[in-house]
Amino acid sequence: LEFAVQMRCQGCADAVRAALQGAPDVRLLELRLEAQTVLVETTAAAERVRELLENSGRRAVLKGMGGSDDASLGAAVAALSGAGAVRGLVRFLQVSPTRCLVDGAVDGLPPGPHGLHVHEFGDLSRPCD
Repeated sequence: LEFAVQMRCQGCADAVRAALQGAPDVRLLELRLEAQTVLVETTAAAERVRELLENSGRRAVLKGMGGSDDASLGAAVAALSGAGAVRGLVRFLQVSPTRCLVDGAVDGLPPGPHGLHVHEFGDLSRPCD
């Protein structure tokens, strides 16, 4: 997994490195301060790795995913925006004909339950049927 991580100085990079140490299911492959990127090999969920990175006090966003030599079956990204400061990004990666990996984050929502709806082909003519 590759993450964009807000790192401005060597202290930031050291804090990110320390946040990943001790996680048995995460191996740091590369940390590039100048590019503000972190590359890890892991069996953990992307959200768990993001949480570990953010435990360093820096914001982190999943940039990409590695995989086998087989080409992926497709990928899409949805940028979300709403009233006020609500913003988000959701990524979809079709990893097999019957399995789609969905990962993302939405910031700026007030506390409480919220819903997220995915419409095939972006067709909004039949609301949430």
